[in-house]
Formats: sequence, C-alpha cells, structure tokens
Amino acid sequence: MALHTLGCRLNQYETEAIRERFVARGFQVVPFTEKADVYVVNTCTVTNKADSRARQVLRRAVRLAPDATIVATGCYAQTNAEELLNIEGVDLVLGNAEKGDLVDIVLSREHDSSPKSYVTRRSEIRTFDDRLDVTAFENRTRATLKIQDGCDQFCSFCIIPWARGRHRSRPLKDILKQARTFLDSGYKEIVLSGVHLGEYGSDLKDSIDLIQVIEHILSIPELPRLRLSSIWPTDVTDDLIRLMQQHAPRFCRYLHLAVQHGDNEILRSMKRTYTIEETSSLLEKLTKKVPDICIGADIMVGFPGETDSHFQRMVDFLDRSPFAYFHVFTYSRRDHTRAAQMPNQVDLKAAQERSREIRALSERKTHDYNARFKETQVEVLAEERNANGQLIGRTDRFMKVEWVGEDHSINSFVTLKVEDTDHQGASGVLCTPEAGKKFL
Repeated sequence: MALHTLGCRLNQYETEAIRERFVARGFQVVPFTEKADVYVVNTCTVTNKADSRARQVLRRAVRLAPDATIVATGCYAQTNAEELLNIEGVDLVLGNAEKGDLVDIVLSREHDSSPKSYVTRRSEIRTFDDRLDVTAFENRTRATLKIQDGCDQFCSFCIIPWARGRHRSRPLKDILKQARTFLDSGYKEIVLSGVHLGEYGSDLKDSIDLIQVIEHILSIPELPRLRLSSIWPTDVTDDLIRLMQQHAPRFCRYLHLAVQHGDNEILRSMKRTYTIEETSSLLEKLTKKVPDICIGADIMVGFPGETDSHFQRMVDFLDRSPFAYFHVFTYSRRDHTRAAQMPNQVDLKAAQERSREIRALSERKTHDYNARFKETQVEVLAEERNANGQLIGRTDRFMKVEWVGEDHSINSFVTLKVEDTDHQGASGVLCTPEAGKKFL
C-alpha cells in the first residue's frame, strides 16, 4: 500500500498512524510512485490550491493502478466528500473522524462495490480520538505529539473548524504515555502539536492547561528537547516565557506565532482576538527575556478588503518587528466561511504580488537572523544527509546547519562552530575539545 500526505503537521502525524495500522495488518508500504493494492491520500483544504493538489494526486494514483482501492481522507474529504467521490476511480472518501477505522473499512470493502463516503458531522465529533496513536516516524529524530484537535474560534477566513471539528483535548495521562513511548524509541525531540494549542484543557473536567502539560513533560529526565508548534500570540503567557527561560535549550527557544496580519482593521475583520500593539508588546518581552529567540509567523495577504494602505502597514510592522521568518499564505476563498461572502475581494494577481513581497522580506529577515550566529558555537541535533552528502540538523532555535560528519552522529547532539550563514541556514565544522575551549 502507499500513502501521500498534504497539509499540516497533524495530517502528517495521522498518516503515520494509518501507516502503522496497515503494517500491523500485514501490508508492506511502498512509495506512492509505485504500484500498490491500496492508495491513501490524506488531504488538506486550507486553500483552493490544496484542493487542486489533492485531486491531482488521486487521479495520478488511479492512472498508476486502476484496479487498486483508492482512498481519500482528511480535511477536504471532511468538507466536500461528494466532490472527491465524483472523481472516477476513487473508491472511498473518509472524514477525519473515520481515520481510526480506515484500515478496517478498506479491508471490509468488496472489490467490485460502488464508491462510498463515510463522514461524521462536526457536531458529533466531541472527544479526542486516541485510536491514532503513533509509535514511530520516518524522521528518526523528531516526533510529533498531538495533544489537541479541532477549533471553536471560527475566524472569518478559516475552514478548519468545519474540517477538524470541535475543540477537544487529549488527557494528560495519555500525553505522558505517548511521550514516554517516543523517548523509549530513541527520539531526541518532541513537538507538541494541535489546531489551537493554547485552548488545551478548556474542555476537560480536570483543571489543566498547556503550561501544566509542558511542565509535566519537562519533568521527564530523559527528555532531550521539547518544541511547540504554531500558537496564537494571545496564548504566549508569562508562565510560558518563564518555562522557556528556565529550561532552554531543552525547551526550545522557538515560537511560531499565528499572527496572520499586521493591520488592526484587517485583524478585526478576520475575527482575531488581538491587536498589533499587543503582538508588538509580546515580541518586545520575548526578545528581552529569551535572547536570540527564533520567532516565526503565519502571514496572510489578499484578505477581502485589504487595500494597498492595509498591506503597507503590515509590511512596515513586519519589517520593524524581530521576526526570523514568515510562512506566507495568499487568501483563498472557502465555502462556509464569513470571508467568502465579504465584499471587495482582492484581485488574485495583486494578492500574489503581495505574497512575493512578504516572502522576499522573509528571506532578508532569515538572512539577518542567521547571521547572528556566525563564528559562534551551537548545539545541533543531527538528522540526516542532504543531497550534497553533508549531515544536516537543527539547533533548538530551529536554524538548519550542515557540516561534514559521520553517520553515527545521526540522532545525536553535536557541537559545531558556525562558519557561514545565509537565508537558508548555516554551515559549520565540528568543534574539537580545543575549539570548544576557544569558542565557549
């Protein structure tokens, strides 16, 4: 069987869980470009481009193996099952709540049966699904730990509350059990992930929040490194900053903020719950209390009603702020969202030009941020070899570093002297004991 994942870290996590369940039932996993008996495409629907990509991948699988069982699952399947079911050759369309049953549904299907969809409605998705626990990832060094799913925020542009369902949190005991499984399997870094991490615990009977989850995981002595995935600016509390101060570099000096825009009028129209002034205050506090912290941001351009003035105010805000990079998204009109009905939809060509400008700014920001570490000593988790034959890995600040090294270093921490940097990362050399004395 073969799998293909589109979209976010949560989709990648759930694909790994599906893969494990197929293997446990005797299947061999092959690359998606090879012939297989079953193809599973875990779809994303955050943009029109993601939808188009999912359809392309499904049709490619049909052409490659017309007699195979073709399965579409994920967020596109959840929100628009009929559209995927109408693709000739697609046999099964399963919503996000059905991922835990996917293998059983495939195995119980008769080969000549008609295409069918199984999609649980959002209102019926009420509890965290622990059937998708993962024990191993293809990346041998970093493990994603999903602690929360769904969202009740309903930002005006976002389809995710419909695609992922209600906000729901994973019980602490299950989180710690999963963390222990990863550590026992040799993973050196755990990444806490969710759709809306800062809401963790608000739906549980026990009085617990994200800070307590982090504290419990950091209390595990064997844990080398803990990282957070995307988080709202409003969820970065003084307690979170305190933990980062106290436990760095084990608790990575890294935050990816779901900022979305740099103009208050657009933020209000997006139904975000913070202002640019509040985000600026947070950034000032973070850079003061956690020196050289890497701060990234999600940024959307071309939101309905975004004028040249709105965009320029965002550019000015991003340029003067201490961000290290941006993930840039061009607004994509989504059914079921308020923004889809808003007037003054931005011309696509104008939006794409604005995206290019922010991406160019991001490259400059990353270049300047990485340059801070030139001629310094950094600790890197070695991950793999790149196409040039060099080892590559990440610092706790998520700067990518490449160097000449041996395979036995993979999945271990090494100390490097950074010799050169650019907008993509850095290159370094292993520190000898003498070099360590020199550069520490």
